[in-house]
Amino acid sequence: MGIEFNKLMPQVMKMGGMIEKLDFDLNDRLDLATEIFVNTSNLDEAYERIQWIRQPDVSGYRGAAPLELKTAEPINWIEPKPETPPQATILAADGSQVYPDEQAPVHYYMLNIGMFVYHHGSDRTPEAHSFPYLEYHEKYVHDRYGGVIRNSTVDDRRTVAEMRSLAEEAWERKRQGEVQPLIVFYDNRLMYLPSNEGYSGEDLLTDYIAAMVQLHDAGASLIGYIDNPYRSKRFMQLLFLMTLQSDEEVRIRQQELMRTGPLEGLYDQQFFDHILKPGERSAIMVQNSPQNYAFKERGENYEIAFFYLKVTNQERAINSDGHGFATRVVRVDLPIWVARDRQRVDAVHAMILEQCKLQGRNPYPYVLTRADELAYVSGKDKEKLDQLVRVEIRKAKHLFLDEGRLTAKARGKELARGEQRYHEM
Repeated sequence: MGIEFNKLMPQVMKMGGMIEKLDFDLNDRLDLATEIFVNTSNLDEAYERIQWIRQPDVSGYRGAAPLELKTAEPINWIEPKPETPPQATILAADGSQVYPDEQAPVHYYMLNIGMFVYHHGSDRTPEAHSFPYLEYHEKYVHDRYGGVIRNSTVDDRRTVAEMRSLAEEAWERKRQGEVQPLIVFYDNRLMYLPSNEGYSGEDLLTDYIAAMVQLHDAGASLIGYIDNPYRSKRFMQLLFLMTLQSDEEVRIRQQELMRTGPLEGLYDQQFFDHILKPGERSAIMVQNSPQNYAFKERGENYEIAFFYLKVTNQERAINSDGHGFATRVVRVDLPIWVARDRQRVDAVHAMILEQCKLQGRNPYPYVLTRADELAYVSGKDKEKLDQLVRVEIRKAKHLFLDEGRLTAKARGKELARGEQRYHEM
């Protein structure tokens, strides 16, 4: 039975009548945030406040912090579009999956990693690859209690497989003497945290960091691309922190720090959409959090930094106010080995903007779109894989002579689907 819209419509209309009375106006908070932003050029003051929130009796601050490097930028820094490298090699990977079916007679899952290689400034044809991996051994599809692994575990393994595939490809490109700079696009945040699966979590994080180490050794500039960081308020927390005048005030108002005080309701993406022109990026910062500190403990090169960038679909928008062109504020994660190198940062900044111009109306990196297409597993693909597995089960039907080993639901599927055939051109 569907939704009874005749009962829902009066409620929707009532909501519509209230919309004009609700406060969606952020102008006052934007004005306040802009005023604080303009007056926060002193890095020493920012470092002092970060020390205040790192005291043992202060907790809950997960906001942004300036880099602790000689090349650190003031938190109100705005960087225009740099010069684009004449040539570059760009790698991008994405993944998809088929989750295990607890009702199936044989438990398995499948990962499909799409890899796309783009040769900027060259007439070389882009390269497209996909790598499917089928896992069916009990060791991989069952948890410690003998049950089928959760979907979240498959997601974790896909994340690690994506990063490992990028690392292996980057290393091979280095071995071949590929054109530099070598820029690696990853479609997610870099600060990976495995789901709470107990014994497997630490191994997954170790494998993930190992892939980052290989990317570093390959000379690659790794970035994590977050297309819609709409929930993030890390920078708003930092701006509010900059208004506090003593460590005592920080202790008293630490609960407000989590809510961003008078800036509550204003998010980073909204603020930087207001403050940045097309093509400009913010200062490079880090997130002050135990999770990021754990990355740093693995090696100072692997702490995760980030900046905000206003991408656009047209070059002309960069030399104007962007009016009439599609723009979007995104967050770009980058490990410290990239963040500390101005030449690498400039190359990354410029190549993101170049990639976002290649899809017409949609300001989104072309390489990530293509990697997603290569990784995508359709419903028809899933059905075909299921059919292939059923064929193998029938070949080994002596293992299932006792039909009682199949659930009634699974047996019903076998009977219903057993004679299906797929015909393609």
